[in-house]
Amino acid sequence: MSTRFLAAAMIGIAGLFAGGRANAQAAMAPGTESGFALFHKKCTTCHGNPAVDRAPSPEAIRSMPPEKIYEALGPDGIMAAPGASLSDTERRRIAEFMSGRPLGSGCVGAAAAMANQCRENPPLPDPASAPQWNGWSTDAANHRFQSAAAAGIRAQDVPQLRLKWAFGFPAGVSANAEPTIVSRRVFVGSDNGFFYSLDAASGCVYWSFDVGSTVRGAATVAPIKDHAASRYAVYFGDGRANVYALDARSGALLWKSRVDEHFVARITAGPRIFNGRLLVPVSSSEGFSAGTPDYPCCTARGSVVALDAGTGRRIWKAWVIAEEPKPYATPPNGVVLSGPSGGSVWNTPTVDARRHAVYFGTGDAWAAPSTATTDAIMAVDIGSGRVLWAY
Repeated sequence: MSTRFLAAAMIGIAGLFAGGRANAQAAMAPGTESGFALFHKKCTTCHGNPAVDRAPSPEAIRSMPPEKIYEALGPDGIMAAPGASLSDTERRRIAEFMSGRPLGSGCVGAAAAMANQCRENPPLPDPASAPQWNGWSTDAANHRFQSAAAAGIRAQDVPQLRLKWAFGFPAGVSANAEPTIVSRRVFVGSDNGFFYSLDAASGCVYWSFDVGSTVRGAATVAPIKDHAASRYAVYFGDGRANVYALDARSGALLWKSRVDEHFVARITAGPRIFNGRLLVPVSSSEGFSAGTPDYPCCTARGSVVALDAGTGRRIWKAWVIAEEPKPYATPPNGVVLSGPSGGSVWNTPTVDARRHAVYFGTGDAWAAPSTATTDAIMAVDIGSGRVLWAY
């Protein structure tokens, strides 16, 4: 890849954010958290209430396509009565947040529906043979820069850069995930529920994988063993706290592992791979409803999970807050409040090989009492997940 090619490809990806907006409204992105608040306000009287028979749980609704949820809330749907109090925009927000993808994206997001498919799909060359940016950063220490030799571009080349190509996500509203560039390919996800492999030189699409939920974090590519002909895997997480390993060449699923059972748990940052372990940061959408008086705040906790990179088997899980949330107050409106909770991990973990440690930042507490590990920097043992210190 030429000096200017890699940067031009990156600019092309960076410039794609305007693509795909013709059929969607910016206020209706799957990440629009008002959809969660609306769901709680209008729907949880039945859904998630053990006293109500035959009402699907919030977890079950999260697995439905947005069209099914939207239709159920419409004038002719099975939930027409509660849906009648909602505007069309509100029904869309509930449908798209709960499903984790925009309406219509499942029909048009697949590579097979695109005109710019790559004509061939050759084996991936050695990642070291071309300039690369693998994951959220260039190394386990999370440096956000690399040498000119490694990048394939010099400072004086920047004024000469021109747009080479752009790729618009079908039906996508926002593109939060940072592109990963490895072996002359670009790996990137979007809010439309698909993950893509593109050619870095031309922007043609090799394949897509239907994740079914938004992908907001950078992917990581690494060698993988004991999977037949698969040499390299691409790893990433989604908006339902699932982690995937796909064959980097074909896009075939190698394994899938859910790392948190809370119904609004999600992964919003890229994983880090080190010595055969995949370190996954876990966050949640629950904090966006923490200030709503009628929301029974809060029961989600952030964490970092270590998985076997070859199989997806969980090795350990380090909770930001060790204590499980318990009810602690009942305000006059009767809503039970629980805590401690919060402490989402929104960043890719950093590895300190010399100290055998993993470092990560944590988010705010969502319910009393706050703890010493929220709004903090934490260190855990890379072998066991045991907390070493927090500041």
